[in-house]
Amino acid sequence: MRITTQSVDTWKKRIQIPGLKGSTYLCQQGGKVWVAASADHQLLCKEVLGEPNAVHSLESYIRWNDVSADRIVELVYRLANAEKVRS
Repeated sequence: MRITTQSVDTWKKRIQIPGLKGSTYLCQQGGKVWVAASADHQLLCKEVLGEPNAVHSLESYIRWNDVSADRIVELVYRLANAEKVRS
């Protein structure tokens, strides 16, 4: 699993998994966290977070607003294990 951030938008963390297309973004703004996912990451995120509850500005992404800490922890765990399954 690879987690990166941009030098400008440090509030946004990008998660990439070897063998999976797309990305998951964990974004913190105003004390709240939202998650966006594209391509293969969408199914994993839906399994943990349920159906998206927000619209992303890019059509290729789906988004969840106001994600709780316990759901974020579970999501990171599932993403990390998705990498192990594919290794």
